[in-house]
Amino acid sequence: MQIHSVAATAVAATFLVSPLARANDATALPCASTTSAITCAEASRDPFRPEAHLRSVVENFLRYRVARVGIDGGCYAVLAFDHNGTPFEVKFRGNDLKMVSRYVVKDGPLNAPSSNQ
Repeated sequence: MQIHSVAATAVAATFLVSPLARANDATALPCASTTSAITCAEASRDPFRPEAHLRSVVENFLRYRVARVGIDGGCYAVLAFDHNGTPFEVKFRGNDLKMVSRYVVKDGPLNAPSSNQ
């Protein structure tokens, strides 16, 4: 997936990944979940960016389908599914939407799509 627009390049810079990186490219993952807990706990409590903007980033850049959005400390916690139906939990700092972590959710009740879709 090559990025063709200025907006998409800005989003890629926000995620600290190459514009040529793919959503399923392991090298594009910024950090582990332990670090994300610390990052979210220490994140700025400035007003969060709108949830609609977050959903747009997840759906248009990562190309995931958003199932749920919640708040974990100073971060958004997003449960989303890729095109194969694999569930991911992705965390973003709330004030600037920088990706903090992304990992596959293990089998359990949290990875089922919400019924309101």
